[in-house]
Amino acid sequence: MALRQQLSVYGQLKVKPRLKTEDRIFWVLFSMGYRSWRTCLRFVQPRTVLRWHAAGFKIFWRKKCEKTGRPQIPKQHQDLIRQMSLDEPGWGADRIADELRLKLGIRHAASTVQKYMVRPEHRTRTGQTLRILKKNHKDEIWSCDFLVQHTALFSVVYICIIMEISTRKIIGFNVTCNPTLAWVKQQIREATAFGVQPRILIHDNDGIYGQFGKDRRSHLGYRSHLDYWLKETIGIRGIPITPGCPQETPHIERFNRTLREEALNHFVFFGEAHVHRVVSEYIRFFHGARPHQGLCGIPDPCSDLEFAQHSPSNGSVIRLPVLGGVQGDYRRAA
Repeated sequence: MALRQQLSVYGQLKVKPRLKTEDRIFWVLFSMGYRSWRTCLRFVQPRTVLRWHAAGFKIFWRKKCEKTGRPQIPKQHQDLIRQMSLDEPGWGADRIADELRLKLGIRHAASTVQKYMVRPEHRTRTGQTLRILKKNHKDEIWSCDFLVQHTALFSVVYICIIMEISTRKIIGFNVTCNPTLAWVKQQIREATAFGVQPRILIHDNDGIYGQFGKDRRSHLGYRSHLDYWLKETIGIRGIPITPGCPQETPHIERFNRTLREEALNHFVFFGEAHVHRVVSEYIRFFHGARPHQGLCGIPDPCSDLEFAQHSPSNGSVIRLPVLGGVQGDYRRAA
């Protein structure tokens, strides 16, 4: 009774006692050996002792599992791999692993070598990327892509678009339900029929272009039959984009989205002729009246003589319907 009375007086103090690691270990062991340990607690709650027990269990198994797994390679091998990766920044893990195995007699897997390699933060690229190529030679580059449109009769119409990168001008387009390599060649012939042709044509990796297998590609040096035909027949260099990277042709991809959002999504089509009529009218609007945001808002002045002069600042404004009123062309009344 005297001990309990003194503990009750001590419990009235507002100063919280601080327990050391030894005290926590004592209560963890005491809770494991005495079933009524909760009745003896005065300083902390029982859930606090349980939390100490779980933390100690976690630390124990963490220390026990640190020595498992793949053993580390010798320190001199680690330093050698780091030095080789710094001296030869163009070498990969496989190249360094082969160098160690064939010449130095050190056998380590490529994954182990990659673990100890030093990667520079900013690696200097050698050669000309596709982005720099389009920037430096945009006046000589065209882009070709296909757009798919479904009709009300459950047929699929393919829209072929050929664009000039520098002016965003649509050089040629056509629609078909059965696109073939011969059909694509005919579209390119018609686009270059008047003596104006690009030096480079960028396209995707669609099977319509006649993709070569790995054996024929190594022999001919081309990735598709279209590239071979362009170079050998017309003198145009065909460059396919990286598979799965449509961002490498952003200009024509953006036009395809604009065509779909501003024209195709507003109609229910019944055949090729209907799709061709809508796309043809929208391209005329795109060339002559729609501002090009990628060219500082300037449309093609050759398509409409009104844009070649300064627009009047007075007069009433009228809206000319495009595609039956789907889009509007705002002009000053004469």
